[in-house]
Amino acid sequence: MRQDFKISYSRISTYLFCPYKYKLIYFDGFHMPVNADITFGHIIHKTLEKFHRNKEQTYEVLSECYDNAWKNDGFDDPQQIFEYYERGRQMLLNYYKSFSSLNTEVLYVEKAFDANIGKYKFMGIIDRIDKCSDGKYEIIDYKTHAKVWNQEKIDQDLQLSFYVYACKNVFGFNLDKISIYFLSENKKIYTRRSKNEISCAINLAIETAENIEIENFGPDISKCKICSFKLKCGYSS
Repeated sequence: MRQDFKISYSRISTYLFCPYKYKLIYFDGFHMPVNADITFGHIIHKTLEKFHRNKEQTYEVLSECYDNAWKNDGFDDPQQIFEYYERGRQMLLNYYKSFSSLNTEVLYVEKAFDANIGKYKFMGIIDRIDKCSDGKYEIIDYKTHAKVWNQEKIDQDLQLSFYVYACKNVFGFNLDKISIYFLSENKKIYTRRSKNEISCAINLAIETAENIEIENFGPDISKCKICSFKLKCGYSS
């Protein structure tokens, strides 16, 4: 194990999905297949990052950021490119209308952090942190999924738990609002995290890091049918 080994939400979620998939990606150098949804998600995140870093925040600037961020990697054909592009344009128009009516200060966008969890370093990037007009702090995690998650799934989202921990232990403030912004529906859904839920998330991260450290990479063959590496993995049935 390298001395600069760090854990992250994506690494934890990959390991929890299948330890052997983790090995393929992070030890053997396999790359995740690029598809339309992955490319589209990156485009939208990059667009909003550039927009919020710009001093002039008009819809014209947002559109320009979108066009500059666009790339055609991972799409099946020109028709799919067109459909995703138009979907993104409508998504961003709705986003702009909602954002321009807010009385809030965007403190950070794509804010990177390194947090200590046990003897390990945990790294991550938070999409957005706002300071609201009432002085309260809010983290916002963007999702470009076509479907909105139900409340139970949002309440159990592990990534948000890590963000709450980072805000307190790295940035030095407690969060008052925790939200996921489903951009396809222009809908923001709020959730909460108790001290116990944060503690459980951190313990899970440490346990996962310990398993990775000892190279415990036994495959979970129950996931083979939905795994993106099913055609490359020797355990796939």
